[in-house]
Amino acid sequence: MSLFEDIMSLAVQLPRDERERLGKALGLKIEAPKNLFPMAKAPDLSVTDPAAWKARERGHAVLNTPHVQGATGADAIRGMWSHIELPDTAADSEWAETVSQLLPGTPVVVHSSVALDLALGGEATRTFWATLPVEVRLATPTYLSLLEGCEDEGQRQRVHEFVAPFAVLSLGPMASNRAVQLMLTGDGELSALDALIAATALAHEIPLVTLTPEIFQNVAGLEVVVLA
Repeated sequence: MSLFEDIMSLAVQLPRDERERLGKALGLKIEAPKNLFPMAKAPDLSVTDPAAWKARERGHAVLNTPHVQGATGADAIRGMWSHIELPDTAADSEWAETVSQLLPGTPVVVHSSVALDLALGGEATRTFWATLPVEVRLATPTYLSLLEGCEDEGQRQRVHEFVAPFAVLSLGPMASNRAVQLMLTGDGELSALDALIAATALAHEIPLVTLTPEIFQNVAGLEVVVLA
């Protein structure tokens, strides 16, 4: 490959505005190869620019959950595991701000502990699920945790009905990378699933509502909210 061809192969990978400036200086029209960019046919040409595309990619994908008819949300799993006895998980509100301090309708990631308490028939989350003062979003690990605990197909169907009304946030590149960082730099308090949930909230830049705020106290930048 000649020096000129080397330069051209590098030039087409530059951001769009820099390509245009270089092409104008050289008296050339430098076109980017169509197969370099996943959204090359997008109506908005700015999204085909590699730098702009990477800046827009924030991992804000929503999981394609099974379609169910007559989804009942929280009522679907309320008390589903009430026969199981677990220690009281009510959080100490001194750890963090409370849901009542958030503006009505604020989008939040609801931690597995809040969903689990609902399935156990606990009192700690009864008012929250009955009134839903915020916009509930679930992280994929919470969905998986609930499915893992199911004892039969009937319970799995109830979990599908529970998640159906809510956005289940999948793990984009930002959340995945941040979860690994949290595990590498953490003090052992976070499980792998909790790291993924915390990273999801961080990637979406929204609060995390939990009954166990103490395990997230060392996660920098995470807004932790408890029920009250």
